[in-house]
Amino acid sequence: MADRTYDQGLTSLGWSDGWEAKRRVVSSKGTPSRVVRHDGVKVLVSDGSTLVHATFARSLGLAVGDWVLVENETVTDRLERSSQLERDNLDAGPQVIAANVDLVLVVFGADRPLRKRKVQRFVAFAWDIGAKPVVVISKSDLHDDIGALVTTVVDWVGDVEIIATSVESGDGIDLVFDALTNKTGTLIGESGAGKSSLVNALMEDEVAWVGDVRETDAKGRHTTTHRELHLLAGGAMIIDNPGIRALGLSSEGEGVELLFADIEAATLHCRFRDCAHRTEPGCAVLAAVSAGTISADRVDAYHHFVDEQAEAASRATAKDRTAASRRESTAARKAREAIVDPDLSTN
Repeated sequence: MADRTYDQGLTSLGWSDGWEAKRRVVSSKGTPSRVVRHDGVKVLVSDGSTLVHATFARSLGLAVGDWVLVENETVTDRLERSSQLERDNLDAGPQVIAANVDLVLVVFGADRPLRKRKVQRFVAFAWDIGAKPVVVISKSDLHDDIGALVTTVVDWVGDVEIIATSVESGDGIDLVFDALTNKTGTLIGESGAGKSSLVNALMEDEVAWVGDVRETDAKGRHTTTHRELHLLAGGAMIIDNPGIRALGLSSEGEGVELLFADIEAATLHCRFRDCAHRTEPGCAVLAAVSAGTISADRVDAYHHFVDEQAEAASRATAKDRTAASRRESTAARKAREAIVDPDLSTN
């Protein structure tokens, strides 16, 4: 495939003084470039003027959106990330699917029932990775009362920006452009929610295959099978992702605290520092529920995600213990081998 050419320079890809500072602390040589597509054994990188397929060491763990140094069509190093979007993989562990993202478009289709916990989870996930979430309700032309639906979602996610869009009528597309200006964004959401169609509308050209949606369950085939960074008009960038079916909340992220900022604020007034906000006397959260300023349903959702974070922390601790045990076993085995063969102790 012939290399395309971009004339906007590195700044069009998001390069800034902050990235220049990160480059200066790296000893490796090479031209600063950004990963715009991951092709498995190679990555497509751009320095703002040309695109090159570059080889890379698997140990670098590259993802679309990464800033790298490239020399002789080889990636020599990766700059420290500002954020990273991970997908849960039960077999292989977390997989980084996008890097250095400023804004996450959380896309849900108005042609299907919206599930509150799922919307909240995706919003919290965006905050967890250090990005700003924006909820996009796509296919607004297929809903009888899109205004009422937006109002419902506002109750779920608070002050998070919500944009109703329709690629058929063009409604809301300009608002998405405004949100993405001078930022790198990505999309997460259910398969068939209209992410690829939204990217196509933003690009004003068909850049991803659009698949038919089965009417029985409104779920489409994965219409994006690879991840790619697209340059948009007005200095915006978007990383198109395949549908993400599983998102786990970080045990150390701030997503839950930000999503439930009203509840977090109330906890500061609880009588006891270790209040669990369930049955304890003097609980300000329960008092707010009794007063009607916070709904019981919202508190239930808060407990659900807090419990999930605790479980994630427990799994992480268990994984760390297992890794430490393996390291100790390996060290002990090498020590025993060294006793049998002293020459091994020098290797």
